[in-house]
Amino acid sequence: MEVIIRKLINLQNCDLRLKDIKREKAVGPAKIKAFEDDLKRIEEQVNDELAEVDAMKRERRQIELDIEDIENRIEKSKVKLANIKSNKEYTAALKEIDDLEREKTRSEDKVIEIMEVVEAQEEKCIAGRAKRDDYSKKFEEQQKEVQQELKALEQDLSAYETERVRIRKVFDEDLLRKYDSICEHKEGIGISAVIKGVCQSCHLGIPPQKFNELMRGDKMMNCPHCRRIIYWGEDERLNDKI
Repeated sequence: MEVIIRKLINLQNCDLRLKDIKREKAVGPAKIKAFEDDLKRIEEQVNDELAEVDAMKRERRQIELDIEDIENRIEKSKVKLANIKSNKEYTAALKEIDDLEREKTRSEDKVIEIMEVVEAQEEKCIAGRAKRDDYSKKFEEQQKEVQQELKALEQDLSAYETERVRIRKVFDEDLLRKYDSICEHKEGIGISAVIKGVCQSCHLGIPPQKFNELMRGDKMMNCPHCRRIIYWGEDERLNDKI
């Protein structure tokens, strides 16, 4: 019975390691996806900032064209002013020129304001591009690291799957079905140590008489509470793997 228990412990350890490897394998792609999402967000932010700068530059160019148009109208008004003889028309022409000058001043102030905002925004874009490039570099490094981890995990997975097949060959079908059934219904734990009279899986005490039987180690026993196969965890003979 000792040999069978030790082999069951080895099988359990192998199954648990396989479970851990599969979980670790799932983490890698999730990490890559998180990095991709962050990089995409940074790129979108940089693109939005660049688009904003382009829009403001277009606005500035349009205002500058408007200023040129106002200047031409002012010059025409001044030429027209020289040929006016009526006081009423002269006063109206002066007002028109004054209105155009004020409009020109407002437009020039707007151009200066836009230039200041563009300058600040361009500095922000430079910082954003630097952040994007730095994150892109880190993303490539992270990809390589995860790929290496996945390769190592794949090798471990293959080794443990081979080991699992080897271990399972030594058991009869009835015991394997029992073990597999318990694992399926008990979160992957089919065999559990009992230490100081307590099942280490369900953490409930084993009746003294059953615990005495367990210490003798001459028959297969189940925890009366969680129904897992149990063994005396303080038995030094069970510590060495086969």
